[in-house]
Amino acid sequence: MIENTSPKALSNYELMLLIPASINIEELANSVVSENTEIEFNKLLSLINLIATKTVTYNTDKNRYYTSKKRNIHSNDLKKCCGNNYRIYYDFLFKLNILSKRSPFNNEIRGEHFGYGFTKSHSYQRLKLIEVSNLKPVNFEKKFDNAYVKNFEKILYKLFDRTKFSIDFNLAEELLFCKYLEKVKFPLDSDIKIDWRKYSAYHGALKQLVKFFNGQHKFNREHKQFEKKPSGRFYSPLTILNKTTRSLLFYEGKKLQQLDVKNMFPYLLSQYLQKTAVLDSHRIERLKNCPAFEAKYKLNTISYTTKGYLPNQWLEQFLVERYGTLLVAKPMLQVTNGRLVQQVSNKYFFLDKPKSLFQDSCNHFQNSNKKFYSPFLNNSQKGNWNHNGWKSKSERETPSSIYPNSYNQTKGLHTNSHLVTHYTETFNGLNSVNQLSPEIKPPSYYISTRILKTLMNKEIHKFNTLTTKGVIYDYFIDLFKGKSTLIEWATDYQRLFNEVYNYLPEQDRALTKSLFISMLYAQNNRYIEEQEVFKSEFPILYDLIREKKKGNHKIISHELFDLEAELIVDKVARGLIKKKIPTFTIHDCIAVQEENIEVSKLKMKDAFISRFGSCPQIKLE
Repeated sequence: MIENTSPKALSNYELMLLIPASINIEELANSVVSENTEIEFNKLLSLINLIATKTVTYNTDKNRYYTSKKRNIHSNDLKKCCGNNYRIYYDFLFKLNILSKRSPFNNEIRGEHFGYGFTKSHSYQRLKLIEVSNLKPVNFEKKFDNAYVKNFEKILYKLFDRTKFSIDFNLAEELLFCKYLEKVKFPLDSDIKIDWRKYSAYHGALKQLVKFFNGQHKFNREHKQFEKKPSGRFYSPLTILNKTTRSLLFYEGKKLQQLDVKNMFPYLLSQYLQKTAVLDSHRIERLKNCPAFEAKYKLNTISYTTKGYLPNQWLEQFLVERYGTLLVAKPMLQVTNGRLVQQVSNKYFFLDKPKSLFQDSCNHFQNSNKKFYSPFLNNSQKGNWNHNGWKSKSERETPSSIYPNSYNQTKGLHTNSHLVTHYTETFNGLNSVNQLSPEIKPPSYYISTRILKTLMNKEIHKFNTLTTKGVIYDYFIDLFKGKSTLIEWATDYQRLFNEVYNYLPEQDRALTKSLFISMLYAQNNRYIEEQEVFKSEFPILYDLIREKKKGNHKIISHELFDLEAELIVDKVARGLIKKKIPTFTIHDCIAVQEENIEVSKLKMKDAFISRFGSCPQIKLE
């Protein structure tokens, strides 16, 4: 049996450097010995490392790395690296055709510096990681974006001791190269943009790995204004490491494993909507005129006339107070055999509400309002509203085509005419048909707030169920793919992930996740196609989210980041660290040693259940 040994950790006297693999270290060392005794070999390598790491930068707006041929480097950085005589180091490497000629700078522009870069034979090449030893210990001071983090988040950042982390550097570089550049031909002179992006991603991942193991650590977390309370995510060197290299880390000689919460952001969104969803008159009006809402719930478009329809204002008022807002439809008339007819005869519209959508049945309505019903039950000839006597719902003859028995088991909703109430009556009024307006207007519907609230709760429940089971992204894969061609889908994947699209299910899921989350983060005028898909499936939730983001599209994401950090950082991570379990947060997941997986998983479950009464799927990354 082969024992799984961990890689050796660096000491305080050792550093990792990043240099082009095309540079032969032994030949370079021999050149230093034979040609110039003033040059210290480690400083020479440090200069190469400085240029290699400076020529790749991260663009936060576009969320990706960019590698450039040259990069302006301040003289102070060069002095820290090689001393005041850094020029002889540059001249030596320039003579060996490793570094290209320095780019001049404009003296009239303040802050301009010389630009440094590699020659064509060494730029945009495969890179390698090398270890160097120093006579003195090398310790980089931790950096903090604000005093709050330094003073109040020590329990989180004190674990970041570079001498306790270890990794197989050769394996890390090999996996990154295979991930991004396995099919790219060198030297890199292609006109294909994706190849340059892949190289930049590879270059940037190695740069962050070097900074991590050299102890160049920076920490950030916002706090609430005028309060000593945290706000939002905790950013550490671990959060910006590439997933590939992060999965190879050891801490104190023990493998780190990541416990990831599936569908974390959508899950928190479903909980957030349960607490904040409000059904007001403006939302009702928007939904009433929303084609996606009508199509989703198959609203029947049968219309009616208004002659003799609820002439008593007190009756209408009673129904509104009892059953919620009624969206009164505009009349539509039809002439049949010289008589003005309202389609689909059923004037007791308020008795035909299905029990799945209305909690008050007709019997309950009658029994609880006998005083109200007495004029209609006992004195049918006195009122203009009912001349045919009272009939129960079971006694009335209703054509089967009016209310087909359609029930969608998947959604748990009645999806036909049950959502709308129709009223119909035949009468002999109007002496001339010519008095009618020839214009036929589109009908609107009677939809009570009780119906809409039921549908809203069902959408929230369905969304919550999908996120709790960890399948919300899977639910939208085919829907999102259907909005683009296969070529467009593959191109989007390669653009976002800098990898070749191989038609794998996990790649489809990754792209769907990225598009879905970006849609929720972005302004309302972005990701229009994805929004249309979401609206077709969850029209009420779409309206809730869209209206909430108006004026400030970041409001939902910031509130959910606060909620996420409250659970993962403040409750789970802090609790585990206090129990002497090294725990590192990576936004919606934590990294712990293998021996602590089960206890950490239980801690996460307890945090979710105590807060929400349910727990999303938790899995090893």
